[in-house]
Amino acid sequence: MQRRHVLQHSLAASAALLASAAWAQRSYPNKPITFVVPFAAGGGGDVVARLLAKALSERINNPVVVENRTGAGGNLGAAYVLKAPADGYTLLNMSSTYPIQAAVSKLTFDAIEDMQPIMMVSRDPAVVLVHAESPWRDARELAAAAKRAPGTLTYGSAGVGSIAHLGMEELAYVMGVQMLHVPYKGSSQAFTDVIGKNIAMMLTSATFGAPFIKSGRVRAIGISGLKRLPTLPEVPTFAEQGWPEYQVFDWKAVAGPKGMPPEVVAYLNRELNEVLKLKQVQEKFDAEGTAGIGGTPEQMLATVRADIERWRKLVLAANIKIE
Repeated sequence: MQRRHVLQHSLAASAALLASAAWAQRSYPNKPITFVVPFAAGGGGDVVARLLAKALSERINNPVVVENRTGAGGNLGAAYVLKAPADGYTLLNMSSTYPIQAAVSKLTFDAIEDMQPIMMVSRDPAVVLVHAESPWRDARELAAAAKRAPGTLTYGSAGVGSIAHLGMEELAYVMGVQMLHVPYKGSSQAFTDVIGKNIAMMLTSATFGAPFIKSGRVRAIGISGLKRLPTLPEVPTFAEQGWPEYQVFDWKAVAGPKGMPPEVVAYLNRELNEVLKLKQVQEKFDAEGTAGIGGTPEQMLATVRADIERWRKLVLAANIKIE
C-alpha cells in the first residue's frame, strides 16, 4: 500500500510538471491583452494605464491595448472585466474608486469574490485644484469661503462614488463645511470646467495634476500626506494647514476576473513588478510624485478590503448621501 501511495504521488507530481510545461509551451500571451480603464480618456487612471500598457507591451513583446469603458462611477468598466472570460486577456486598471463603489453602491458583481487581484501599481497623494485666478490661495481660505456660503462652492469629480467625490466629501467633513458636488464622466472633463471657471475646484491625483500645476494653468491649494512633495514644493499639505487627519490617497492597481489560471496571475504579477523597475516608468513616477508600489496579489487584496471598510465608516460618520 505504501509503495502504491508513493507511486501515485510521483505520478501526480509528474502530471503537475507536465501541465506546467504544457502551459509554458502555449506561451501566454499569444494575442493582445486589453487594459480596461473604467473612466474617460485623459484622466489620472488613463495616464497610468497607458504608461503601464506601453512598457508591458515592449517588455513581453505582445500588444497591450487600453480601452475606456465609462459610466456609473467606474462600475460599468469593472463589471465588464469581472464578467469577461478569465483567461488573462481582459484586465481592469483599478483605482481607489473601486473600493469606494463597493462600500457605497449596489453592484452587479461581488467586489471581492468576483475579482482576481494581480498587483498594486502606484499610490498618489490627493491634491485639490482651483483655477489660476481663484481668490483662494490655500485650504484655510477655501474653508473660510465655504463657511460663509454653505453648500454653494462647487467641485467636480469623475462621477458619484469616485475618489474625487468621496475625497472631497471627506475634506468638507474634516473642515466642518458643506460643498456642492458636480459629477462628470471623467476627471478630464471636470478639469476642463475648472480651467473654464465653470466649477470652483476638483480633487485629483498628483500624477494628473502636477503638469498643470507646474505650467500655471491651475493652482493647488493643498495636498495630502505629512510632507510636501519634492516635485511640488510650493504646495502645502493639508496637515500643515490644520487638518492632519486628512490623508486621502489615490492608488492604481491591476486585476482580472476570478478564475484566472494561477500561472497567468503569477506571470502578470512578475512582469508588472518588473515594469515598475524600468527607468522610464520610475522617472515618470518620480517627476509627478507618484510612489510605485508593486508586491503580491495578496497585498493588493488586503488594501482593497481595508479601503472598503474605511469608506463605509466615513459615509456613516459624515452622513454622506449617495444618489
